Amino acid sequence: MAKIIRILNHNAIIVHEAVNNHVLLLLDKGIGFGRKINEQIDPPYSGKVYELQKETSRGSTKEVFRHLEPVYLEISSEILTLAEEQFQDIDRNVLLPLADHIAFAITRIKNGLNIANPFVNDIRLLYPKEHEIAMQGKNMIRERCGYEINDDEVGYITLHIHSAMGEQVDAGMMVAVIINESIRQVEEECNLSIDVNSLSYSRLLAHMKYLLARLRKGEELTLDIEAYAQNSFPYSYQVAQHIIARIERTLHQSIPKVETGYLAIHIERVCMSEQKQV
Repeated sequence: MAKIIRILNHNAIIVHEAVNNHVLLLLDKGIGFGRKINEQIDPPYSGKVYELQKETSRGSTKEVFRHLEPVYLEISSEILTLAEEQFQDIDRNVLLPLADHIAFAITRIKNGLNIANPFVNDIRLLYPKEHEIAMQGKNMIRERCGYEINDDEVGYITLHIHSAMGEQVDAGMMVAVIINESIRQVEEECNLSIDVNSLSYSRLLAHMKYLLARLRKGEELTLDIEAYAQNSFPYSYQVAQHIIARIERTLHQSIPKVETGYLAIHIERVCMSEQKQV
């Protein structure tokens, strides 16, 4: 049994379960209609149920709710429902950070402000399924709030959706930054302008993504092609060494040498592909 401690609107209430000492957000059509503070409500609860943490990255949950319009919670819940349909197992604790971000995005639009996201294209390519859901979220925001968020904001929402799979928003952005810088370094050292829509670009980006994922999980490649890559593609291997060194400095983490050989092969493929199109 739980006690209603706050009624946000007809579709959203906050309750406290004394037995487990949990504070829950309940979202369902009409769940708050005719309800009163301190009224008892029995499980199982209908609709979507979210356990609320006491603290968020922006302060206490209580303080965040004080300034957060319920419509943003409803939109965020619908976005996470789409994510759950796509990925099955997600962390719904990202509801409040996502809703908070959408609220501030709308505030920025109202105030004529814009935060740039120079890595939006990399985010789109790194997390295509999450980006597709974020685009649907963009439509929800327009239909429910009357405001059109730009592609930069869609990129940030994509990261929030990706964080529901267990990787923090900052970590997701770090991956995008590292990959963006690495690809720019390939362009500079190889004197190329890589077509972001090309297959070779997609393959290089995917390889960088999984390289960083292996580092995070502590996994190592088993097939060593280091000597082959170094002898066959000496220049691409040298570029790969520079990129690996840069990533090590950024992450303060050593990278197994075998990764250099694989990265060199992908760089060589990009160089060969782009040179053919010149």
